[in-house]
Amino acid sequence: MCHAFRDQSGPRMIRRRSPAPTDRAGDADRERTADLLADAHAAGYLTTEELDPRLETALAARTHGELGPLIADLPSSWRAERSRRRVADDRRQEARASLVSHIGSYLRLMALLVAIWLVLGVTVDAWYPWPVWPALGFGIGLAAHVRRAYGDTARTPA
Repeated sequence: MCHAFRDQSGPRMIRRRSPAPTDRAGDADRERTADLLADAHAAGYLTTEELDPRLETALAARTHGELGPLIADLPSSWRAERSRRRVADDRRQEARASLVSHIGSYLRLMALLVAIWLVLGVTVDAWYPWPVWPALGFGIGLAAHVRRAYGDTARTPA
């Protein structure tokens, strides 16, 4: 099973061993399974009568072998789409979290460039508006960041 992890070098795919059925399940594993079951119920794949005993079993499970059968009959295509959406949502959240610092850096740089332009204009009478070029160049990167953070939410990355 492949999972995307983010580190300083950016996103990359690494192989992570699927847990053995006898491996102990932690709170995060139980909660992840319970969330999956609740989403399956909301999507109409499970009835309330099916959901309640599965949730009880999931929250009381001690091993991964007890969790696996609870979701085994859910459509794999639905689970894969849910996983893709979760990854896309996580990436959007990361982009939103770093957007404020990106905007701040952009504004500070533009203020510095405009100040240099004003000093040059006053001292050597050079009034060509050259700061517009770096503003446009860096602005394209900022616009891409905004689009990544708030853009097309219906599309998921491949």
